[in-house]
Amino acid sequence: MTISLEHVHKKLEELPRFKLSHLNTPLEPLDRFRQSLFDEGVSVPNRILVKRDDVTGLAFGGNKGRHFEFEIGHILDEGYDTVININHYHSNQARFIAAGCAKAGLKYHIVSTDLVTAPLTGNLLLCKLMGAVIHRSPPEYGSKIAGRIFQDETEAGRKPYILPDDPFADLMGMIGFLETGTELEVQLEEADVDEPVRFWGLTGRSIAGLRLYGKNRGIDWRATAIQYSTGEVSDFQRVTVERSKRVAEMFDLNESLDADDLQVLSAYRGPGYGEPDEGVIEAIRMVGKAEGLILDPNYTGKSMSGLIGELREGRIDPKETIVFIHSGGLPQLFAHADKFVD
Repeated sequence: MTISLEHVHKKLEELPRFKLSHLNTPLEPLDRFRQSLFDEGVSVPNRILVKRDDVTGLAFGGNKGRHFEFEIGHILDEGYDTVININHYHSNQARFIAAGCAKAGLKYHIVSTDLVTAPLTGNLLLCKLMGAVIHRSPPEYGSKIAGRIFQDETEAGRKPYILPDDPFADLMGMIGFLETGTELEVQLEEADVDEPVRFWGLTGRSIAGLRLYGKNRGIDWRATAIQYSTGEVSDFQRVTVERSKRVAEMFDLNESLDADDLQVLSAYRGPGYGEPDEGVIEAIRMVGKAEGLILDPNYTGKSMSGLIGELREGRIDPKETIVFIHSGGLPQLFAHADKFVD
């Protein structure tokens, strides 16, 4: 039994929400990029499209805007006035929380746990500009520093919230992309897409939310997730299945995800998180020149590198329509400027 669009919208309306994003975002063709691959002799699908979540608006945009409309709404609804986050130097999430906190009038601390001597640039610079209090620390001290901040803010009479400690923070991305599914279903119908659709993105909550939506709507939506950092594929699958069960319960869905609902590819992750390889650099240049579309070195560049690689190897069904999820992350490009200078 499938669920209705109205059912998803109704369940979304029951959640606290704080508007951060310009929605709906466009669905656009990548015709010149497709042609450039065809000119190489690559067997390409009839259509390659891009979902432009890089243009959600706030603070350079990105898919995190969808996530944090629900997270900031939850924080405000629970009466918190201070947010403490532990994350990486390159983190898009850290940037978007800074923007959301600024817009909502919340105090924000970011404990940045790697590259502690790197210059203040990219996402961390934007956090600073948006009023974040930045604490730079090696990874092993991140939780201890966050705990100290929590104690200090509590003693000062504030009500702090440590983001990674809240179970809801694990679900908001998948929830946000259930809503994206409602957008894409309409957009794909308007674009006369009647062949199978394969969403192409990254290991994470966003593409899992799309696959969960399609599964419960009975739509032939397939999904490939490129791993962007080290770790076991089985761990990602296990966590994704567990999260999907919790979201399915919240939204009265008939089905959750199984481990094989997402194809996960680890061959394109490069040396690790925040470290692009030559395939990523080629992908960023190729799409930029063909479409005027900018990707980033940590996330969308790796996802596009995987798409190019799989197409060149002939491992993608040409009968599928590919929908590339552009999740944003553009400020990270400037932290890697040296890699793009000839």
